[in-house]
Amino acid sequence: MTKTRMRVTFEDHGQDFLRWDIEDGVVVDCQPFQGWVWNGVKILSEEFAPGDKLKIQLRGGVASELRYPVSKIEEVKE
Repeated sequence: MTKTRMRVTFEDHGQDFLRWDIEDGVVVDCQPFQGWVWNGVKILSEEFAPGDKLKIQLRGGVASELRYPVSKIEEVKE
């Protein structure tokens, strides 16, 4: 069975992560760094487009808005 992931690339503002892979509304991969921070974070934004900032739920249950806008969204088949 082929799973479909959404790959979200963020605008580069010097942060340690530039890309998240998302499956079923959860971050499953973070590149190039900080996977230990972001993997497992839930995406609360039901719809989003380039230029939007994602609404997320951190592991402790705290809702927040990510500081960095989305620059690109792609579908990735594995």
